[in-house]
Amino acid sequence: MATPDVSVAALTHAARTALGAAAGGEVWRLGAAESLMVLQELAELEAVTTALRARVLVHAEEIGAHQESGAESVAVWHARATRTTVAQGRAALREAVALEARPDVAAALAAGGISQAQAKVIVDAVAEVPEEDREQASTYLLEKAETHHAKDLRVLGRRIWELLDPVAADARESAALERQEARAAQRTRFSMVEHDDGTVEGWFRVPVLHGAMLRKMLIAIGAPKARRAAEGAGSYDPTLRTPKRWGQAFCDLLERIEDKDLPDRAGCGATVVVTMTIENLTSQLDQAGLLDTGERISATAARRLAAKAGILPAVLDGVGMVLDWGRTRRFHTKAQRMAIATMHPTCVQEPDCDVPASHCEIDHDPPWESGGGTDLTGKPRCPRHHRARHRGDANGHRGSDP
Repeated sequence: MATPDVSVAALTHAARTALGAAAGGEVWRLGAAESLMVLQELAELEAVTTALRARVLVHAEEIGAHQESGAESVAVWHARATRTTVAQGRAALREAVALEARPDVAAALAAGGISQAQAKVIVDAVAEVPEEDREQASTYLLEKAETHHAKDLRVLGRRIWELLDPVAADARESAALERQEARAAQRTRFSMVEHDDGTVEGWFRVPVLHGAMLRKMLIAIGAPKARRAAEGAGSYDPTLRTPKRWGQAFCDLLERIEDKDLPDRAGCGATVVVTMTIENLTSQLDQAGLLDTGERISATAARRLAAKAGILPAVLDGVGMVLDWGRTRRFHTKAQRMAIATMHPTCVQEPDCDVPASHCEIDHDPPWESGGGTDLTGKPRCPRHHRARHRGDANGHRGSDP
């Protein structure tokens, strides 16, 4: 179809005006078939708009259009105009340049034949192969885009060598993965900030290997069977959203890490030290515990964690002198756990807690904070009853066997 003899600016303005009118239209008049048709056309319009924006971004960069506005670059101008960050503006320009380097992909996007996500996957995958093979790789992935969404295309892109060079496919894929892993290692980040509401919020970016490891851990800890063992029958809430469930599982994971698995820092184990008085540790006083990192935690949390990994109680007498720095061995060995499980096949809490010993934590008897040893006097208690015991509530029978 011939292009009308009208400027791109005029056509873009007319399209914006028409779409603005459509946005305020009476969508309730649309029938089922019309609704689906409009959604399909809007998806294609989004692809067309993305392709046009890429062309104009590259053109604006080439002619230095940003200079008229006083912006430092087109990316900076784009960020201001679209109310996004400069990093996002630079990323948009990089993607536009990469798309313009693949005219076949840009044409398919402009025709509405592929989505923006598909186009990015194809461009990124083609960039990983030698120049002489890129045309063939691009043609192959564009054909597959007709029946595969972006995630599947990404998998096909990683295996593109099976098409281009079947004999050396594995070696080439391995080399490509090594380059990807090296880039991922350079981009690894972790940050967190403490809020006034008693929470810490964080952000991280890690290689896919470590992301998969973390995901498997959280799924295992947050699984219905594991949560029922920790909280009791009927406690698993199937309506709980995954982010909240994973957040709870992540907290459990941190408490499961043993001090012996952590490196030393300045000659000391990477252990969080909680300071509290002997009266507070062994009684029901509610005085908070002070961590060596500066934060404060409740007395209940300190008692619960005193016998778990990552917490070492620094017990003080009435005048602040250190009475005890805890004991370095807080966890029972595998052999001890097996022996205790033989004597107590299920949680020892009465009445009738039937959580298997394999799903229980070995509780010191007497409690750790009262001088209990890590030996065969320990008793298996499910996490729920273990916490209850250290809270000292009616179900815990704190300080004595049930």
